[in-house]
Amino acid sequence: MKNILKGFLGRVPTKDDRLAEGYPRYLEKASSLGKDLNDFLDEDMGWIKPLPVLEETLFPVFDKFSSPEILELGPGTGRWTRHILKKAKQYNLKRITLVDHSEWMINFLKEYFKDESVIEFVKNNGQSLSFDPGSFDIVFSQGVFIELKPSFIYLYSIELSKVIRQGGYFVFDYFNFDSDEGWNYFIEESHKGNIYYTFYSDNFIQKIFTMAGFELQKKYVYGKAVFAVFRKIVKGI
Repeated sequence: MKNILKGFLGRVPTKDDRLAEGYPRYLEKASSLGKDLNDFLDEDMGWIKPLPVLEETLFPVFDKFSSPEILELGPGTGRWTRHILKKAKQYNLKRITLVDHSEWMINFLKEYFKDESVIEFVKNNGQSLSFDPGSFDIVFSQGVFIELKPSFIYLYSIELSKVIRQGGYFVFDYFNFDSDEGWNYFIEESHKGNIYYTFYSDNFIQKIFTMAGFELQKKYVYGKAVFAVFRKIVKGI
């Protein structure tokens, strides 16, 4: 933890740091308590706990692959990544690529996972993926699509269709206002001036990804959020 803090605390924010949203501030708070940042986010901020969600939504997908290649889009500080990495190693993980549009995040992740040779770190532009077609078996994203406007979701669906192999999977979350909890959260946050989240119907999300060549396998509701499991259609079947 001290090695991570050394290069981040007390630094004047840059434009890319601001893309990291509130995470530099969370790092300062975690440091003042002597805690790992991701433990602080789990335990002190009251955010949704990653492991139970991953065990229900993402980990069953691992059973379909041996030596998978995985991409995580928008990993933040690796709060979900650390659990994904541990589990994927049981399946002889070939590679996990962490993609984020924040340079601060990428630098943090490089230090946080500096001993993990299977991780590749890539900074993107926040709307495209510069990988060869069919590069990955599984793509996972948490906390990204809850902020994206419809056009970005559409563009990402096309990008994901290119980089995910036939028969591969995309697992992600979005905020849903079909449920009472989702609708109430939308109204409450709007009154608070929180205009950063986006809320979608299940039909909208399914239509976008069906157009891009995916089929919905399952969806899991966690309050205002839905985790969807989409599979890239295998042509000819």
